[in-house]
Amino acid sequence: MKKILIVAAHSDDPIIGAGGTIREFSKLHHEVCALSVCGDRIDGYSEAMKLLGAQAEHFDFSYGQIDEEHFSEELEKFMKSFNPDVVFTHWQSEILYDHEVVSNHTVKLARKLEKQIYLFEVPASSLDFQFDVAIDVSNSYEFKKRAIELMKNAFEKDVFEKEIMPSIVFPPGFRGIQVGCAYAEVFKHLGSRFPLSPYRKRLIDLETI
Repeated sequence: MKKILIVAAHSDDPIIGAGGTIREFSKLHHEVCALSVCGDRIDGYSEAMKLLGAQAEHFDFSYGQIDEEHFSEELEKFMKSFNPDVVFTHWQSEILYDHEVVSNHTVKLARKLEKQIYLFEVPASSLDFQFDVAIDVSNSYEFKKRAIELMKNAFEKDVFEKEIMPSIVFPPGFRGIQVGCAYAEVFKHLGSRFPLSPYRKRLIDLETI
């Protein structure tokens, strides 16, 4: 059993970027923890993570108001306590400040602690996203949609319907077409010391992560 940590800026981001993958990990009996750095807009977050098979955690920062020094300290304490084998976080070039801050600090710390690192995409904000790993989430796609529906009261109706839901519904099908399955989630593997070289673009067996 491996320990998987998803570090995301906001409560919807783990579902958008890796909701199907989270459930696929949980089906393999890995321990999965999803950390939302911002603690506002989390109505339904615990229920959504429970549906996907993950433990829901959050810090108390607010949207657009992440204190980088404090966040870095809190994240290091949390990561050392949870001690994950694999860390997922945001792509490093993002429109949203919160996403980029969380990615930069998480990647820096995960490298320091010699963890496997994977970056996920958030279609509304990830700039020039490139992937080299794809996970078949065809059997978890409906769970991904149900999970975000549990959180609809956490967001303004317009944002949920025009930004969040389309990010959940459409990208997995498009990525699936690209890699040869019905629905997929894709990631950029930053590699680790074990092995040093990252995977190249391909659909992989989740058990090889």
